[in-house]
Amino acid sequence: MDETGAPADSLRGWFIPHARLMPPPLPSHLVRRPALRDKLIRDVSSTGVTLLCAPAGYGKTVLLSDWIEATGRADKAWVSLDCDDNADRMLVAIVGAVRECAVVPPASGLAALRTAESPDTASLLADTVNAIAAVPAQLYLVLDDVQDMSGGNARRALAALIRHQPANLRLVMASRSNPPLPLARWRVQGALAELRANDLRFSPDDAARLVHNAGVELTDDQLDRLVAQTDGWAAGLRLAARSLSHTSDPEWLLAGGASDDRAIADFLDAEVLAGLPEETRHLLRVLSLCDDVEPRLASWLSGQDDAADILAELDRDSPLVVSTGQDRQRYRLHPLLRSHLRADLLRHQPLLASEVHARAVAWFAAEGRPFEALRHAEQTGDARALVALLRDHAIDMLLHGEPELVRRGLTAAGAEVVGADPWLLLCSALAHLQLGAFPAAESDLDRCTAVWPADATEAQTTLRRLVGSALAFARGRHRRQPDPGSRDDVVAGGSAELEVWLRLDSGLTLGRRGDHQGARRELRSAGELSRARDVGYLAMHVRVVQAMVDAMAGDCATMEASCDEALALSRRGGWARSPWLAVADGMRGLARLLHLDPSGALESAEWLMDAEPRWLKFLSGLLTGAARFDQGDRIHGVHLLWANRRDVGDEPLPDVLAAIGAVLEHQATLLVCRRPLAREIWEWAVRRLGTTAETSLIDARMTFVHGDDAGTERALRLVLAQRSPAAIPVTEVEAWLLAAAVSLRAERRTSARESLGAALSVAETAGIVRPFRYAESGVRQLMLDQIGGFGEVDGFAGRVRRALAAADGAPDEPVLTGRERDVLALLMSPLPLDDVAAELRVSVNTVKTHVRAIYTKLGVDNRRAAVVVARQRGLA
Repeated sequence: MDETGAPADSLRGWFIPHARLMPPPLPSHLVRRPALRDKLIRDVSSTGVTLLCAPAGYGKTVLLSDWIEATGRADKAWVSLDCDDNADRMLVAIVGAVRECAVVPPASGLAALRTAESPDTASLLADTVNAIAAVPAQLYLVLDDVQDMSGGNARRALAALIRHQPANLRLVMASRSNPPLPLARWRVQGALAELRANDLRFSPDDAARLVHNAGVELTDDQLDRLVAQTDGWAAGLRLAARSLSHTSDPEWLLAGGASDDRAIADFLDAEVLAGLPEETRHLLRVLSLCDDVEPRLASWLSGQDDAADILAELDRDSPLVVSTGQDRQRYRLHPLLRSHLRADLLRHQPLLASEVHARAVAWFAAEGRPFEALRHAEQTGDARALVALLRDHAIDMLLHGEPELVRRGLTAAGAEVVGADPWLLLCSALAHLQLGAFPAAESDLDRCTAVWPADATEAQTTLRRLVGSALAFARGRHRRQPDPGSRDDVVAGGSAELEVWLRLDSGLTLGRRGDHQGARRELRSAGELSRARDVGYLAMHVRVVQAMVDAMAGDCATMEASCDEALALSRRGGWARSPWLAVADGMRGLARLLHLDPSGALESAEWLMDAEPRWLKFLSGLLTGAARFDQGDRIHGVHLLWANRRDVGDEPLPDVLAAIGAVLEHQATLLVCRRPLAREIWEWAVRRLGTTAETSLIDARMTFVHGDDAGTERALRLVLAQRSPAAIPVTEVEAWLLAAAVSLRAERRTSARESLGAALSVAETAGIVRPFRYAESGVRQLMLDQIGGFGEVDGFAGRVRRALAAADGAPDEPVLTGRERDVLALLMSPLPLDDVAAELRVSVNTVKTHVRAIYTKLGVDNRRAAVVVARQRGLA
């Protein structure tokens, strides 16, 4: 007997190790992947041939072993192929493996098959196919390590076995690369199911279980970085987890230490790279210095004319190299492999690495791609090349949102070189400014002034003005700006990106001067140009400044939309560090507060706590105090508002922000009956703003509290005559609501209703809800009573009602007036509206008005639905 348990003469004198005919045992700490296993079960059950194709370490064999354990061993035959297997040896091993299946009867033709008597391979193949076909059961044959088949006769025999595959046989193959079989034809015929590296990659959830089983606990961010570094490669994850379990500093490994990890390096060298030709390994080492490459660049960097063919073959046969882009003509290396190769190249062949970087600089510069050229130039140590690139392209790079890249380039060029060059100092100032490092930006500008040339060019002067203007804005300082003129003369010969910046700066200047129309014209041009040039970074800042101009013009709805667009652009571009985004967050937080969304306002306030300029911190405190007040913590909210105003002292604030802050704090103070503090707020507002709509509104509130209706109406006339310069038209809404309260107190209900309608009309444009929550109770009740009679703003009145109900935690039930209940009762009868009017002794037009109000309050649009809803809610 041989090691298979079959007679020795039945195996042509070959001894097949029994271990090759058994699935390997499952590893300890196995991460089971039931969804992937179920997919394999479906594929194997429905398709004649299933191929698992992925490089070493992707878990092919583990998945197959798990499948066999889950579905039973009785009908599964396993053969691990070997590089010494020819066609006969492979077929003998298959016969020996199938014989061991429990579903094969002892008297089967397979048991009686004497392979030694087969005169040739074709006869042995025919005998094997016939014997398997005669087995009265379904069989599954697994061929592992198919890539190890040697010689064309073994491949032809396997192809023939598949071509004459018995109906009761399912074949499953696992290979590290595409086997030389007619896969394309089988795909077209629907005879092939495939699981590739993409299917086998570990998901973040799989990886979390794997590292947990290894006794390692990582944060979500650390786990995401580990999966990104390994690209979900199972072997890489297991090796990394093992290394992480032996270190107290997981950040070291995740920050790049994996490239130095011995276990990972040994596996890559032995299992991945060892089987590749030397020219392929050389190409991969060279390309590891690039994020991704195109074929021409690969040939240029490596000196190999066949680089394109090698990359295409690797992309086709393994995921070591993956093609990207719409035309699939760019290639990138697997991240863990790239990290290992790059570290190995820098460690053992630093001169070659420097030469490759220099060649990359020349290539990208010639191709007009300065970003990539600078990334490679900073690795060469060639200060002259760095300075040349920075002089020509740093500003455009910065205006495309690459401050980190420019800062690294300036650092590599050297402090002495940069410190003597005013242009590079301006670039450094702008880079620091974009990164939020304001003191460093100030220092750069001071140093620039010290070396400023007497014969400065127009471009230098323009850039210096723009950087100074941007820094002044970021630090909350008012800087006198020249009158914005034609951009055409200033940017002659300059880049389109610089023109966008100039128009952006001009728009901000015009907006501050109150020329909102001119500001919008400049910003519209800037936006169109930024889109045409696909400069998302500048487009983001155009949106921020547009939001500011909208706020100055009292256009709250457009302001909020501009803020949302700016923040969306920042997320897509990865520009979250831009200091101007805090402005967008602050304005959006203010809009949320006035939409009666205190949680959203608090979220925005949190982002502004450490922001510059100082007025953003004031806005953060304002949002926090008012939102806490809205959430029911009124005393604490008033204290926060008071402390916020105290902390700002006499520091400058934008007038619009001081105005809205005074209006909100004063209202909260009156609601908790702190009248002396309310007087203090009025004095603070007058001192900062003079006589404005806001100070007149505060005066009107004070006189109303003291019962002086005539004085209140005089003050309100001033408010409505002056109109509001506040960031949002809340002042006018508050004024109309207070006018309604005065009219109600004087029993002028019609006048009160008109004032309330005016408040709703102004508030609808901006979506302002908050003032209605703190309106006098009689005014709120009047709004509830009159819903359905506000004409074009009726829908908005309904939204306000629902928002107030939600804020107060009350059920959103419609409130019908007594007359509306009478009309509703008659609507339940078959009477026409004319008869309803006669019954109530009113005109039919009056009845129709009541009917519209009932429909609005019940949320219906016809009589039948109104009756149904009224009965459901017990209103009739």
